[in-house]
Amino acid sequence: MTPYRFLVTAIDALGHINAALGFAEGLKAAGHEVYFAHREKHRHLAVKRGFSFIPFDSQLSEANLEDAIFQWIDAFADKFRQEPLKRCKEMSLEEQEAFRAQAEFFAALNAALDRIVSDENNKFDGIVSDLPAPYPFLYKHSIPWFPLASLNPLILYPKGPPPFSGYSVNSDPSNWDEFREAYQRAHLRLTEITNENLTAAGLDHVKFNPARFVDNPQTIGFYHYPADLDYTECEPKDPNWHRVDAWVRQPDFDTEFVIPEKLRDKPGKVIYFSLGSLGSADLVIMKKLIAILAKSPHKFIISKGPRGDALELADNMWGENYVNQIKVIQGVDLVITHGGNNTFMETLYYGKPMIVIPYFYDQFDNAQRVVDKNIGFRINPYELDEDYLLNCIEKIFEDKEMQDRVKTISHNMRNSNSLSEAVKMIENQIGQSGTTL
Repeated sequence: MTPYRFLVTAIDALGHINAALGFAEGLKAAGHEVYFAHREKHRHLAVKRGFSFIPFDSQLSEANLEDAIFQWIDAFADKFRQEPLKRCKEMSLEEQEAFRAQAEFFAALNAALDRIVSDENNKFDGIVSDLPAPYPFLYKHSIPWFPLASLNPLILYPKGPPPFSGYSVNSDPSNWDEFREAYQRAHLRLTEITNENLTAAGLDHVKFNPARFVDNPQTIGFYHYPADLDYTECEPKDPNWHRVDAWVRQPDFDTEFVIPEKLRDKPGKVIYFSLGSLGSADLVIMKKLIAILAKSPHKFIISKGPRGDALELADNMWGENYVNQIKVIQGVDLVITHGGNNTFMETLYYGKPMIVIPYFYDQFDNAQRVVDKNIGFRINPYELDEDYLLNCIEKIFEDKEMQDRVKTISHNMRNSNSLSEAVKMIENQIGQSGTTL
């Protein structure tokens, strides 16, 4: 087999970065050369995995998607604590206009990646990208490209409930169109600005769809979800998308997780709690949840998030702003998560039941899938019930059948060869294109 040279990149958000790294590990394991393009602060993630690294900070100036989203959360945090339909219906013109920062970042990132690919010193056989919209640089160059969808795959099933609604596949379909219409109206400004940028790039035929947050594959694309949870009851799915049961990345650090001395002699199970890098920025909801979990007889490892210095943990807790999440998940009995697809997949891969507290977008769909497949519980941040949350924890530890279902999913993910098959599909596409170096 001829080794190929791949450019791998992702939007400036940790979930997407981690997903791209996991898929790139599959390319590396197959003998290919991987160049990971991202911000300088993430260089260590590439170097640890034996990837070459290309920074694009200087080309992005001060644009930062994560900062823009933090500002968005701060300005409209109270609205994030509403059920999804109400949130969409009540999205103000001011809030819609705040999407402009996201669209502007899309354009800035596209320009940075275009400069990397246009550099004659950089020669790539293929591009693998985890990006939330069509990016013109992919269409400009003749290099085969392969999109990753590292979010809940309901976006690929038009006959299923509307993505980002949190509706069950068993819910009344007569309510689905109401959400679809409200969602499209709420994201109208983001859609307009992004499509204006695509038109300016000469891509009139390419359109951004906020109900998908992925581009249509040039040839083939890959989504990340276990076969046991996939939405087969909603088939057919969009063409040219292929499921990979697991591309969970290796831990960022090799050190084993050890229960902190503060918690070592305390009774109870060990539970990991994280709302992700964005959800944890809502200090109001974080403080409420910490106060509830303080009343549990169990002990907690807390990922406090980027604003963790403002949080005070209870006696049955230990945490840091950032923890070596994969190692932590391996060493706990239960995970309480926001349901972001990356943490969702890691939790399942290591066979841990979960309680999902969704904050926005596909987190609601993952939370409902947990309920529909009876592998955990869903707790909504807009209707926090202290007793219900604490009781859900105990029910999971008492329910051996639920724990066994999760272990079966884990076993099937670990024994799947779908990632190596995906790499072979990419190899075949590049071979047919005749663009090898």
